[in-house]
Amino acid sequence: MKRIFTYFAVAMMTVMAVPALAQDVDESFVFMDDDGNIIENGTTVVRNVVEPYDDVSEVIYSGIWVMNMAGSTSDYIKVHYVIDRIDNGTYQICFPTTCNSQTEAGTYETGMGQLMADLQNIQSEWFPQADGECDVTLTIEILTKQGLFPPTYNHKAWGPTIKVRFIKGDAPGPEPIVGDVNGDQEVNIADVNAVIDMILKGVNEPAGDVNKDEEVNIADVNAVIDIILGAH
Repeated sequence: MKRIFTYFAVAMMTVMAVPALAQDVDESFVFMDDDGNIIENGTTVVRNVVEPYDDVSEVIYSGIWVMNMAGSTSDYIKVHYVIDRIDNGTYQICFPTTCNSQTEAGTYETGMGQLMADLQNIQSEWFPQADGECDVTLTIEILTKQGLFPPTYNHKAWGPTIKVRFIKGDAPGPEPIVGDVNGDQEVNIADVNAVIDMILKGVNEPAGDVNKDEEVNIADVNAVIDIILGAH
């Protein structure tokens, strides 16, 4: 009983901490999919529709856009991207007007500029040469411009971060991690927050059912905390 009470107290403190964590991400500019749905910070999206690109190439499009929700029209933005895995082929990203192509894992960034409209396509895609996978993490950075000759650009805030997983063929994705409720391949306090959010909203998603009892409740919060503390 004491243990359950302790976990419940930790969970309640976590709920109170959610707004503070959320303030670390500026949502003036957000990621959006082709259907106009906002892609929430920390989300992993999977793309596995392979299309012909030309007579010899194939492509998998990310279908990712950037939307100006409340940002100043004088703000400048760039997208930082980390290629965590690229089995073959070329990953290309074009934003705002500059295109970069990469064939190796690493940390990169796009060009910088203002949105040409409230909504702009990032034009992010993988050109696979064989079956495999390409995993890319995208993060928006917001900057301000000072001066003209020469101008300087100062960091203002970090926007949302999402992961795009491109898959061609039968290449297996990473094994599911027990307790990874938000799908970021880690088990940490963010997953506790995610379960509590499901409980408060009355959502019964499989990802939140950490203990596999077909119900999302405080027991799943306890289960995630057990994993974080190493009590497997």
